Amino acid sequence: MAPTDAILLRDATPADAAAISALVSALTQRWIAPDCDEDGIASLLALMTPEQVQRRIDEGHRNVVAECEGRIVGVAVLRLPSHLYHLFVADDMQRRGLARALCNAATAAADPAVPITVNAARHAQETYRRLGFVATGPELHESGLRFVPMRWTRR
Repeated sequence: MAPTDAILLRDATPADAAAISALVSALTQRWIAPDCDEDGIASLLALMTPEQVQRRIDEGHRNVVAECEGRIVGVAVLRLPSHLYHLFVADDMQRRGLARALCNAATAAADPAVPITVNAARHAQETYRRLGFVATGPELHESGLRFVPMRWTRR
């Protein structure tokens, strides 16, 4: 385990697309897929290809990565203006405050008067609660995916 101070938060570049895709795809398969329908997970994974990751970077979405010893170990993506699209941390790097740091970095440029929204997968709901998000409705099952809509109003 690397010390937390060895972790660099930085803006993602197109050169990071493959590594980001591999990280989010693997974590999605492990943590999100078991709660989804086959078609839902297939459509979700199709949005996580290197090409789709690079498209979001090129379109100017706020993409922040956590890097440790040359390896991408976390990512947060804010789809402008205020929807947290991804927040993933590698299993071996969890419980170090990386999710909070990534969330804060990705949302720093957003208008503080506008709530940040997220569609939280089942396993991630407690993490989002600890970050200050609150559920805005019940669990939904749409397009083969299960999630709880949540909102964070920053102070």
